[in-house]
Amino acid sequence: MLSGLDVDGLVSSLMSIERQPLANLQSKQSSFNSKLSAFGTLKSAVSTFQTAVKNVSGDALAALTATSSKTETIGVSTVKGSGAAAGNYAIEVSKLAQSDKLVSSGVAPGTTFSAAGSSMAISIGGKTTNLTLTDGSLASLSSAINKANAGVTATVLNDGTSDRLVITGNDTGTANGVSIAASGSLAQFATGAGSTMTKSQTAQNAEMTIDGIAVSKPSNTVTDAIKGVTLNLAQTNVGNPVKIGLAKDNTAVTASINAFVDAYNTLATAVNKQTAYNATTKSAAVLNGDAGARSILTGIRAELGKAVGGAAGLKTLSDIGIAFQRDGTLKLEKPDKLKSALETNFEGVSSLFSATDGVGTRLAKVTEEMLGSKGVFKTRTDGLNATIDGLGKSRDRMELQLAQTEKRYRTQFTALDTSMVNMQSMSSYMTQQLAALAANAGY
Repeated sequence: MLSGLDVDGLVSSLMSIERQPLANLQSKQSSFNSKLSAFGTLKSAVSTFQTAVKNVSGDALAALTATSSKTETIGVSTVKGSGAAAGNYAIEVSKLAQSDKLVSSGVAPGTTFSAAGSSMAISIGGKTTNLTLTDGSLASLSSAINKANAGVTATVLNDGTSDRLVITGNDTGTANGVSIAASGSLAQFATGAGSTMTKSQTAQNAEMTIDGIAVSKPSNTVTDAIKGVTLNLAQTNVGNPVKIGLAKDNTAVTASINAFVDAYNTLATAVNKQTAYNATTKSAAVLNGDAGARSILTGIRAELGKAVGGAAGLKTLSDIGIAFQRDGTLKLEKPDKLKSALETNFEGVSSLFSATDGVGTRLAKVTEEMLGSKGVFKTRTDGLNATIDGLGKSRDRMELQLAQTEKRYRTQFTALDTSMVNMQSMSSYMTQQLAALAANAGY
C-alpha cells in the first residue's frame, strides 16, 4: 500500500462477493449431508423394528417355560423358536456320560525318553493322530501330546514317589474311547494287552429313561431327546424320577408383543420428526416432502391394518386389544383382551402374527425389502451420496477458480498501487519544476 490504496481491503471486499456462490454450494452440501444422516437414523429405527417383528413371527411366539422338579439332578431349558411343545416328562438317569481316563504306572522323577526309535499315535473314534516326538522327560511327552490336538489332554501326576502320565479324553461317550499305540522307549504307554496303562475312568454314554423309554446319548448336555429342549444331566436318580414341565409362557409372549408395539412407535416418531412441518414457526424438518421417507410408514401401516385370513378367529390387531391412536402410534389399549386371547386361543394369537399372511410375516418381508439392496434406504442414500460427491467436485473447482480470481485482483490492484505511486511522484516533480520556473521568471 505504497500510494495509500488499501489493496488487501479492496481484494477482501470483492472476494466476499465472489465467494457467495461457494457459500450457497456449501450450504446445499450441508443440507444433503443432513438428509443422509436423517436416513441413517430412520434405517436404524427400521432395523430395530425388524428385530421386534422377528420376535413375533414364525414360531417365535411359541415360547415355553421349562421347569425341573430337581434342578441339581437335571437342569432344563428351551430355546425361543425351537419348536418345543408343551408337555410333562418323567426322567430317570442311570449313568452319566464320561470320557476315558488312562493312568500310567509310576516313572522315576527325572527319567528321560529318547525319540530315536520311538513312536506314539493316539486314536479316538477311528481318527488317529501321530505325535512329533523329541528327547525329553515325561513333562515333555505330556506337552507333545497336548500340542498334537489329538482329542485328549495330558498331565503329569506325582503320587509322592513317582510320576504318572494321565491322559483324559476331551469328549464323553462310548464312541470316544482312547487307544494308544507306542514303541521304543515309549512302549510302556501303549494300551492293549500287557499294557501298564490302566483306566481310572471308562468312556460311556449317558443312559436314561424318558417316560419309560430308554435313551442313550454321548453327552450330559442333551439337546436332541425332546424337541427344542436342552437337558443338563448332573446326577443319577434311579427310582426317583425328575419331573420336567414345559408350559406356554404367556408372560414372555406378552412382552414380545409389547416390544413390537413400542418398536413401531419409536419408528413412527422418528419418521414424523424427520418429515414434519411446523406451521407456527414455518420451519420444515430435514426430510419434509421426501417421498422416500414418507413411504416407510405408508408401507408398514398398510400391513398393520390388513386382516389375516384363517387366524383361528383373530383377524386384526384390534382382536387382541391393539389399536391405532390419533397421533398414528399403536397402543395395547385392552391388556385384558390380549391376556384372555392367550389363555383361551394361544394358537390364534400365534397365527395372527406368524401365519403365511400374518402381521409379522408380512412386515418381515416389508422391512427386509426396505433394508435390502433395492430398498428405499439403498436407493435414497446412493442418490444423496452421488449428489454430495457432485457438489464436492463443484466446490473444488469453484475454490480453484476463486484462488485464481483473488490472485488476478491482487495483481491488478498492486499494479494500480504502483501506477498511483509513479503518478504521485511525477505530480510532485512537475509541481517543483513549475515552482522553479515561476521563481526564475520573477513571478
